[in-house]
Amino acid sequence: MRYWFFRSFFLVLVVAPLVAGCDSMPGIEDGGQRAPEVHPGIQPGVHPGSVFISPEIIDTDRLTFVNGKATSEITVSVNFFDADLDLSKVFVVIQSPVTGAAAAGETTLNLSNNGSRAIKVPIEISEGASGVYQVVVFATDSGERISNRIFGSVTLLAGSEAPVITQIDIPTSVTRPGAGLPPVSVAMVVHVDDPDGRDNVARVEVLVNGAVTLNLCDDGGQGTCNAGFGVSGDTQASDGKYTLTIQLDSNNAAGQNIFEFVAIDRSGLRSASVTKIIQVN
Repeated sequence: MRYWFFRSFFLVLVVAPLVAGCDSMPGIEDGGQRAPEVHPGIQPGVHPGSVFISPEIIDTDRLTFVNGKATSEITVSVNFFDADLDLSKVFVVIQSPVTGAAAAGETTLNLSNNGSRAIKVPIEISEGASGVYQVVVFATDSGERISNRIFGSVTLLAGSEAPVITQIDIPTSVTRPGAGLPPVSVAMVVHVDDPDGRDNVARVEVLVNGAVTLNLCDDGGQGTCNAGFGVSGDTQASDGKYTLTIQLDSNNAAGQNIFEFVAIDRSGLRSASVTKIIQVN
């Protein structure tokens, strides 16, 4: 079976530090160019040297979800310093473990003096959205110079039930196009549910003829489902229907092709596998 492959290019930007020339007398430093600094603070009542984020773990089973969403809060303790005494803002961002997803929470705090703050950051949680969420903290000064970044994490725990494949839309037979004719597109759509919430589904895989494993995607056809492979052909993102579209042309061999599907959640729990066969004529 032949697939369309597309090359993906990733542009890596390497930003080198710039060292400005100095026309002033040797030994004279332009203090106005120094960026602020941030460092982990100490949670009140917590032993020094411990984590600066509290809580480190949120059990989503204890939250109340309305329309699939709930809110919680973490506290981030930060020390900030600027030698030029022109601090402006400190930023805290809670990043989703899902690539490309919007931040789960963020807060900006105006500053005026060096010191310490315990910053409360709200976090919006989708039902079943477990995983490790990275917390990033940095500051800026009045000249918009950016400080170093400090990193922490908060872990969201969801339930412990495996996802379920409820339906698979796939043809039982396909006829190859004649020589010189365009290939035929064959879409495979797997409907998946999860007792812990649909967002707890990490991925859906299919093992093709016992040899090649490919991903199905619930991405609205916007991204690449597999490295070097074209768009999934999915029609609507985040609806629990995972799609993979393959191409069948006149050079494909006739006979049976076996597809074994499985859904996997963020805790690594796997659904029961479901096998389907396409007869190529």
